[in-house]
Amino acid sequence: MTTSTGTGPHTVRLSLTGDLDYDTCGELLRRVRTALDGRREVTDLHLDCRELELVDSMGLSTLLEIHRRAGLDGIAFHLDGVGPALRRLLELTGTHEYLTSPQRSGTSAGNRHGRT
Repeated sequence: MTTSTGTGPHTVRLSLTGDLDYDTCGELLRRVRTALDGRREVTDLHLDCRELELVDSMGLSTLLEIHRRAGLDGIAFHLDGVGPALRRLLELTGTHEYLTSPQRSGTSAGNRHGRT
């Protein structure tokens, strides 16, 4: 899995390419942390999955963890470009609506700590 990063004043975008699996999910977590570290003004995190191929159970777990941590930091999580294979995995596991419906929850921007 590889990522490319695009950022704006309030938005971080990561484009995922390849496989998101047991071997690569740690790298994704590191890249998300790096992209958000020290940027308290970020309100939106977009993960573009258009070029994502395989996602295994560890990859799904990683997406759920990123979503949860973003919510705790008051950052809206967006899973963009969900292809048929990922959609099927999300639907089979009952996580499609949860991961693809943007929402903001958790602490306010002023109370953020412990970035993703």
